[in-house]
Amino acid sequence: MFPNSSPLEALAAYALAFVAGAMSATSVIKYIDKVRRDTIVIRRCDRS
Repeated sequence: MFPNSSPLEALAAYALAFVAGAMSATSVIKYIDKVRRDTIVIRRCDRS
């Protein structure tokens, strides 16, 4: 038997999943960039 959900509910679920995925990807990219910048700063301080 098929689930009894409206197309609007399916669209809302897809939109929420898309937004959550986009936010997760953005936060991971920002975190990687921060770690990369911090590593560069640490390496520059070690040379002095």
